[in-house]
Amino acid sequence: MKPSHRRLLTKRFLTAAPCLALLLAAGCTTPVALTTNPAGATAYVNNQSVGVTPTQFEGSKPVPIELRLDGYFPESFVYQPDPNTHTLNIQLAPKTLTKTYDFTSDPAGATVQIDGNTIGATPLSAVKVVYVRDDKNSPWQDKALTVSKTDYQTENLTLGASTDSVPPVGLSLLKDIHTYTITAATADGSELNAEVNINGTIVGQTPLKVPLTFRRADKRNAWPVFNVTVDVPAKYKPAKTVIDYGTGSAIPFKLEPITEITTSLYYPAAVMTPTGIAFKLAQSNAVAMLNTREPAEIVADLKQITNFTRRDLKEGAATRADSINSFCITPDGGHVIFSLTSHDDQGNYYSNLYIKQADDAASGVSQLTQGEHYWDTTPDIANDGNNFLVFASNRSDRSKPDIFRVSLIDNSLSGGISRLTNDLRYNFDPTYGDANRQLFYLSVEPNFPLADTQISSVRFDGSLPTQLSTSAVEVNNTFRDKIFFTRIDPDTKKKQIFSITADGKLETALVNQEGFRQSNCFNPAASPDGSHVLFVSDHGVDEQGRHNDDIYLINADGTNMQVLTRNGSDDIMPAWSPTEDGVIYFLSNRGGAYNIWRMKLTHGTK
Repeated sequence: MKPSHRRLLTKRFLTAAPCLALLLAAGCTTPVALTTNPAGATAYVNNQSVGVTPTQFEGSKPVPIELRLDGYFPESFVYQPDPNTHTLNIQLAPKTLTKTYDFTSDPAGATVQIDGNTIGATPLSAVKVVYVRDDKNSPWQDKALTVSKTDYQTENLTLGASTDSVPPVGLSLLKDIHTYTITAATADGSELNAEVNINGTIVGQTPLKVPLTFRRADKRNAWPVFNVTVDVPAKYKPAKTVIDYGTGSAIPFKLEPITEITTSLYYPAAVMTPTGIAFKLAQSNAVAMLNTREPAEIVADLKQITNFTRRDLKEGAATRADSINSFCITPDGGHVIFSLTSHDDQGNYYSNLYIKQADDAASGVSQLTQGEHYWDTTPDIANDGNNFLVFASNRSDRSKPDIFRVSLIDNSLSGGISRLTNDLRYNFDPTYGDANRQLFYLSVEPNFPLADTQISSVRFDGSLPTQLSTSAVEVNNTFRDKIFFTRIDPDTKKKQIFSITADGKLETALVNQEGFRQSNCFNPAASPDGSHVLFVSDHGVDEQGRHNDDIYLINADGTNMQVLTRNGSDDIMPAWSPTEDGVIYFLSNRGGAYNIWRMKLTHGTK
């Protein structure tokens, strides 16, 4: 250093020294630098603004300092002078934290909400999410993320300050519509117009396209299933399947034709109860073949006489007629008289007598007796020229049946109806071959549970009835010189047919063929000349090996038995034509409903 410069500095120090000493004596210090991270905070020293950081203040004495910056929590403290501290650097705590996310979903198009505020539909890119906290020492508050789409289950997720990215959100279906094509065909592929029933509701006919809505409350629940039934009522058997969520769109059905149905025969009957006999509705069920053909070779011609429809058809279900329960043929052979079981609107059963021509089903039907409160049943009229129509009825005493008589003139009732039996017994099933002799019927004592049904007789002139000692469950006197009847074999418990003379003697079994004694044999009907007897037995079997009722023909002496019907249906109550040799009538459910049929045999009985 040059001597001139040294002298100058010494002079200045000597000049300043008194001043510095004076300042120290007065408390003067070096200013303190004040900085913040981040910068830009407004600084207040002793409640006075000293500018925006970075700035400085005089730190000669303790002073309160406050720092304020938008978006950051304020910082405040008291500065304590420190000769070693020349700079204060304050870290500011942010009030918010912003992160950027991408939002995607499967499927796309889902609505995205954050804390209930909709921000758009997926996919969304570079969405800024701002986290907040209550103070600088509190954790960042989580965000509620909701992803929703119509027909899908809403997904709720949580976004936190530590969440760096949001994975794709998979949405589960809660509602889906699938369309199915339902078809029906026969075994050979012919298309059918079949009714389609889904979960109990008919939705149309095949071929049918039907949308089905699958709906569930939660993705953890299984999808519902739909029960589908397809059928052609009364013609083809119903076919069923279950449609689930994974079922393919094409649903073909193969339908099998209905070849048989089960029918019910409703009829009034004297039924033994624990307290005695009762007259009430009885019902029997039997298989009916819808094919009415008769394969028996002895049958030359078969014709339906009445035309009641199947009860499983809509038109059959709508009628109040239930079934024919009994019938007879008029002496001229031209008409059938039958008892028809019906019901009223309240479901109460009753029966009346009707008459129609015996040539075909198309002829008209006339009603002979009236009333909906009692049973007129088991009509019978002999070919003896007296024209007395007899029948059983509870028209005089609702609790029990009796035998009644009325004249049938020109196929109409003539005069009043007379009561032939008038005692305490239950009297039913009348039959006679000659009104000039006696009428036979069944009778049983009331209020006696062990009472047997016995054959009784009464004369048309109203004389006192006679009770035979013969027990029976059926009786037939169409041939006046002999009485055929049915009773239960005590050993086999099967119905068997016997005959006695009109005075109750010479009991003889009709059927003695091997095997028939172990089968039910009933409904005997003697031919007009007494040489042959028709009867019913369940000895035979149908194509499926099931026993069913068929009609048989046998000589009155028990020889030369022949089967007349083999249809597989319930063929019962045979009756001879009083005027045509080899012609018989019977009740059958073939075709699906009980009707009267006319059968001509290939040969007569003479």
